[in-house]
Amino acid sequence: MKALIGMLVAGALVTAVFGVWLRAQDDPPASHIQAMLQHVPSEASAIESGWATVSFVDFDALFESEGLSAIRALGNVELLMTSVPIGSILGRIIAGPEALTYVFPGTGEMTEAVGFEWLLDVDGSLEFGDPPNLGLLLGGDFDPDTIGTALQSRGFELEEADGIDVWHRFDDLAISIADRNLADPFGGHLGAAARIALLPDTLANARTWALIEAIIAASHGTRPSLADDPAYRALAESISAPDGLLIQALFFSGIALRLAEDPLDAIEEGLDDVEPLPYYSLAVLADRQEDDDQVALIALACPDEPTAQTASDILVERLRVFRPPSRPGDDALADRFDADISVSEVKYIQDGVAIAAVEARYPLPDERRDPETGLYNTRGLLFRSWIQAILYREFTPLW
Repeated sequence: MKALIGMLVAGALVTAVFGVWLRAQDDPPASHIQAMLQHVPSEASAIESGWATVSFVDFDALFESEGLSAIRALGNVELLMTSVPIGSILGRIIAGPEALTYVFPGTGEMTEAVGFEWLLDVDGSLEFGDPPNLGLLLGGDFDPDTIGTALQSRGFELEEADGIDVWHRFDDLAISIADRNLADPFGGHLGAAARIALLPDTLANARTWALIEAIIAASHGTRPSLADDPAYRALAESISAPDGLLIQALFFSGIALRLAEDPLDAIEEGLDDVEPLPYYSLAVLADRQEDDDQVALIALACPDEPTAQTASDILVERLRVFRPPSRPGDDALADRFDADISVSEVKYIQDGVAIAAVEARYPLPDERRDPETGLYNTRGLLFRSWIQAILYREFTPLW
């Protein structure tokens, strides 16, 4: 009897484990951006600057899109810097973190300063919040011992917070000009306070203890994260289709992008029927590469599917004729880049969230280098033009 019971229990365990395995096969792995949003505390979405709530860059995808993954994998940063036009390649990134501005001056010296080399070891970055209380996440395969040795040599101290090692220096938000180091991407250009948490496969940095503790709690699942927010989750999924590469993305609150007092008066002439864009609570603009196509995406979180359908139809028409108001004599951006504008997705998700996604699909440059100037042809220029228009407060399609 005991043998029979043992066999039944063992069989039940095998069945249970097999059932979990099957469910795991049904659930596709989270995309890079979805995984990083799990570390971002939900209150990060309530920033006041009017700029993006979250900026994301996938450096691994960027290098893959350029056919440079093998060179990068060699682990020789000098070879990477000298064998390819790395500056022009990184020039595609307009949604990068503050620290990216200082990567070049510190290249080759970062391992000594922080225990890793950005161009070789950072697979993705995500920045959120309002200055000076910014949060920065870096995804990649990092060596905690190498990082600890480098930081300790520069006067950082180690403390544990909720089971996570945190290297830190200075009081909250403090700055020490004497400790400036351009090879340190964690506010080193300012000599800023830092709290560097060694999360699994991710480094997190903040300039205050309150924010780094919130990041750690979100990572543990004891505090809501942006990955728990239906709108963020749905938009992240909409730009992460597996049949291509997501290079970069920016999330904006709906309020941040609605800037004109009378938006209909500001919309470009040429539309047969000018209608107001329906309400949306959150927007994401994304830059993707799919085979020989570049794809600039805009996805909106709307309250229901009919609203999403209306929003997508209006947005398509606006993007087809959009040119920055400051340059009225220019061709529409869609014409300049030979872009096909279309609705890519309208879908009700859950909890009063429906997605309206519109794409601009345009070809890669014919040549890597301009035959006349010899300069490298940077990719993602339509996406860059959209973001620049937002910076200048003239991206009328989302007003």
